Amino acid sequence: MEVVKALLGARDAMLAIRCNMRKMGEAAGIPIEPESQTQLLDTTMNTEGVLLAGVPGAGGFDAVFAITLGASSSNVIKVWSSLNVLALLVREDPRGVCLENNDPRAAEITGAVSSIHIE
Repeated sequence: MEVVKALLGARDAMLAIRCNMRKMGEAAGIPIEPESQTQLLDTTMNTEGVLLAGVPGAGGFDAVFAITLGASSSNVIKVWSSLNVLALLVREDPRGVCLENNDPRAAEITGAVSSIHIE
């Protein structure tokens, strides 16, 4: 039950963030969450299995995101495809965070990163 409360709290927080970002954009005269994206995000948030949806970064017309639960990303793909929006799927890695060792720049920070313990 605590997990469900936390997830619903995250969803409510995202709705409040979106509302405040729209207000901030209107006050600044900049479309952080343009009406076309508001409609897309509202539709996305009402799709089964969607926890969160929003505009990343500084906003604008170029990107949106959705965080889904379980295998419900297929629901988002269907909705977005019907609206000519391309979904680029990203999944969590069951191994957690990994340090890439093919990049020579990583060698300098390997020790520091390896010593970090995240709970």
